[in-house]
Amino acid sequence: MSDYASRRISEAELSVMEVLWDTGAAMTAKELQNTLKDTRGWERTTVRSLLTRLAEKGSIVVDKDADVATYAAGFTKAEYGWDLADVLISRLYGGDAKALTMAMCQHGCLSRKDLSDMEFHL
Repeated sequence: MSDYASRRISEAELSVMEVLWDTGAAMTAKELQNTLKDTRGWERTTVRSLLTRLAEKGSIVVDKDADVATYAAGFTKAEYGWDLADVLISRLYGGDAKALTMAMCQHGCLSRKDLSDMEFHL
């Protein structure tokens, strides 16, 4: 079973996580603020609030040992993606991943070539 319940994050929090995942390194609050101001127009207080919430959930790791605190993702994007997929498969498709795959094919998300490519990599 996934860790989705403990990792559940809002859309705004996801924006912070995406910056951390894309950077791949710990960042200071100021670095995050600058990036999120450029991309989302967020001010310092918004970013600080989101960092506090993410830290309380354990979604980010805060290192206060340095002169300036740094923030890093507490889990990878792939881990979070699997958590979401696992919940989707379990809740909406009764644990039947094939049913989800069929739905994705019916809605054009996956082509026959995509399925063939996946088979090759299994």
